Amino acid sequence: MEITTSKLVLESIQRRAKKRWDEKWLPNLAREYVRLTQELGDTEATYESRRRQIYRVFEVHSCNLDTAIVLAAAVGCRFQMACTEVTIEEF
Repeated sequence: MEITTSKLVLESIQRRAKKRWDEKWLPNLAREYVRLTQELGDTEATYESRRRQIYRVFEVHSCNLDTAIVLAAAVGCRFQMACTEVTIEEF
């Protein structure tokens, strides 16, 4: 089974953001992240308060799952979990 890393997910989000916003992808992604976060009820989220957080995500290629879910939504994506089950039959 192939395992997806946070780095691969964030690189995919980055590619989509660059297609959408070109060289201004990071500030625009941060703004969209804040807009969506506010929609989810975080009334204290502002561009100024979250900009460094979002910029750092793409420097270190790591973030928590909640942040990744909102970043994916910001570029028109959503997460889908696919589960597999292994069964062993004896002959």
